[in-house]
Amino acid sequence: MTSRASARGTANGPETIDGRTLRVLPTPARRKAQLNTLEGARVEMPRVYRDMESSKRDTQEGSRLVYVLSQIGEVLELTEIERRLIILEARHNGQLQSRASTR
Repeated sequence: MTSRASARGTANGPETIDGRTLRVLPTPARRKAQLNTLEGARVEMPRVYRDMESSKRDTQEGSRLVYVLSQIGEVLELTEIERRLIILEARHNGQLQSRASTR
């Protein structure tokens, strides 16, 4: 290991060591969660839970992450409701204007 290396990897990133050959292998990059949809937030929550169950993640940290994910989900849901409400109001106002112009 270099002088800048630690137990978690090098200054450039984490390292994975093959147990048989003791060679350093490239650590696969973790897929970034797609948190711009409710489905993405929903998929990430069980991932965090499984990390807590397998002791890869502290339960307190995992609980905080799941809380944040639920907040993201609520914001996404409210944003979608707002978008639909704007469309409905625009349609309703357009119908009112067309009725007023025909009278």
